[in-house]
Amino acid sequence: MCSRRIAIVAVAAILLLGLLPGCKRQPVTPSTPPGATPSAVRSPAGPLETATMPEATATEPAPTASATPEPSPTPTSTRLAPTPTAPPATRPPATARPSATPTAPAEVQPAVTSLVVTPDDPPVLYAVIEGRLYRSQDRGATWSEEPRTGLPPEAELNGVAIDYRHPETMYALTSAGIYRRQGAAPWGLVNTLRAKALAVDLTDPQVLWAGIYRTTELNAVIVKSEDGGRTWGKADWGIEWGGWTTDILVDPSNPNILWAVVRAEGHRGWPPGDVYRGGRNGHWEKLSLGPFTPAYDNVQSCFVSGIAYDPNANLLFAGCDLSYFNQGTLRLLRSPNADAPDSSTVRWEVATQFPKESVDVCGAVRPLAVDAREPRSLYASTTIEGFGMPRRYTILVSHDHGATWQTLGLAPR
Repeated sequence: MCSRRIAIVAVAAILLLGLLPGCKRQPVTPSTPPGATPSAVRSPAGPLETATMPEATATEPAPTASATPEPSPTPTSTRLAPTPTAPPATRPPATARPSATPTAPAEVQPAVTSLVVTPDDPPVLYAVIEGRLYRSQDRGATWSEEPRTGLPPEAELNGVAIDYRHPETMYALTSAGIYRRQGAAPWGLVNTLRAKALAVDLTDPQVLWAGIYRTTELNAVIVKSEDGGRTWGKADWGIEWGGWTTDILVDPSNPNILWAVVRAEGHRGWPPGDVYRGGRNGHWEKLSLGPFTPAYDNVQSCFVSGIAYDPNANLLFAGCDLSYFNQGTLRLLRSPNADAPDSSTVRWEVATQFPKESVDVCGAVRPLAVDAREPRSLYASTTIEGFGMPRRYTILVSHDHGATWQTLGLAPR
């Protein structure tokens, strides 16, 4: 829950004491319980899929993974028995409300934590909505729940990813590990690794990249598999202080370039996010945000909450958290040259500046995915919460790189 600013003097005292300058968010129970053993992961290669960003502390236990990659327990034989499911329930039609000025509707909507767009024509959208997987064949107007056959009944989904060269191959990131399915077949367990993000390599589909909580065994927040998720190894050289990784993207135009969002662990009780750029060798460098680099005296400060990439426009979008640094301003940034050979030349600009919120609330805008075909569609979510107010979620789509937005009215179940 957001910390309530009591008085100007109190805020000044907090700043002087060097405590958290941004909104202190209500702790969220991580999808990976303390002591759990991860071994596989999720993330989209192309359109971004992101998962929820739990609050972390310096002493928060992280899930563990084998320091030496080793096969997960009989990956093929551990496929769970199919579980009968009820027929998919169709959601009521959603209405798209155009808005020249981005707004955050007051109505409470369900939380969408991950979204992918298939390369099919017409495209199919898959979204994780309140821990369940849904499918839309009309660009988000209506949704139906996907069968859970093969998933443990108690498993909650954190994210979804696909192999963009073979879109019938889909990965589910769950509280019980990483699962995979081919087309309409049942889900099968790949590995017990509990990932926050997953991307499939665009050159070799057996190569997977996963974002996880830092573990004592792997000592990594990004791991790589070269055998379809059976075994994993450290692949986060250059990332020193990360607590967990929430997003991983592969550049469809150049599969040797990857981007990731890494959250710091135990940063005065609040985990700020940074954008990293890496290569297929597992080495990374942090990208400067230029004028949006966080600082106490910089009202344009951006703590990154998520990323998405449009390969046709060569635009990398980065969402920002609300914080005291930026005085409650919700922004979406974009970079027209995030793939520049010299990282020092990467530029950022404001794609959208949403109506200002009170500094006493917390929240974020998070890019979820991009459909680079006409009409180009950038999907994003906004989250706002504060003392004495319910958490508000909004799902938005823009067809002009963030200049204007429409709200997808996802009806609650």
